[in-house]
Amino acid sequence: MEQLNAARIRDFLGAAAPPVYVFDTLDSTSTECRRRLAAGEARCLVLAERQSAGRGRQGRAFFSPGGCGLYLSLLFCPRGGVASADAFTSWAAVSTARAIGSVTGRECGVKWVNDLWYGGKKVCGILTEAVGEKLIVGIGVNLRAAALPEELRDVAGALERDCDRDALAAEIVRGLLAYDPEDRGFFAEYRSRSVVLGRRVRCLINGEPYVGTAVGIADDGALLVESEHELRALHSGEISLLRPEMPENDDLFA
Repeated sequence: MEQLNAARIRDFLGAAAPPVYVFDTLDSTSTECRRRLAAGEARCLVLAERQSAGRGRQGRAFFSPGGCGLYLSLLFCPRGGVASADAFTSWAAVSTARAIGSVTGRECGVKWVNDLWYGGKKVCGILTEAVGEKLIVGIGVNLRAAALPEELRDVAGALERDCDRDALAAEIVRGLLAYDPEDRGFFAEYRSRSVVLGRRVRCLINGEPYVGTAVGIADDGALLVESEHELRALHSGEISLLRPEMPENDDLFA
């Protein structure tokens, strides 16, 4: 893969470009955004060829080896402010899937809330964090297969597509910056890309397991899960897809 180039990314973005920083190695691009925010920067894009301590949802690590992916974080204040962070996360999934499709030709599905799937496996993770009046959006895209840790081999995949990573980074950021809090029309596309709807899922709600069928996604991003006894709206938490042979009380969450 060609090395990431901050000047090319700025050129692709044009007048909308925030300050762009490219590193060979970082602990985490999102952590670097936090450091820059603490130092007084209000807006920036940070990218790294590899991360030594990439972060995912629920405090998990995000495996980020060199030469295999695109790892970036954007610090900015979206239109509508952080009050729209939940809906923004759904928008980030849709707009990132669009960017990947446009630049690589690979069309991704969405596993609620914001993981992108291709070929039945996770190929992109998105982590949205509110910090005061700002958002930090971290995105990792697996472009090439890597030697995965054993615990990720059945879960993580790759697009298996070389591409212009500068162009892909710019296209992702362009989409994130285009978020309109008054527009909920993108949820139709979010639903159409869902790999969850119609499937049996196992959820953790306030630490308690709940099994049902994913029957809908509300316009605020909540996943509607129906069991034999009730319909519940899941606004946050963890879900895993149940395979037919998987016992419903299994506590392994993907």
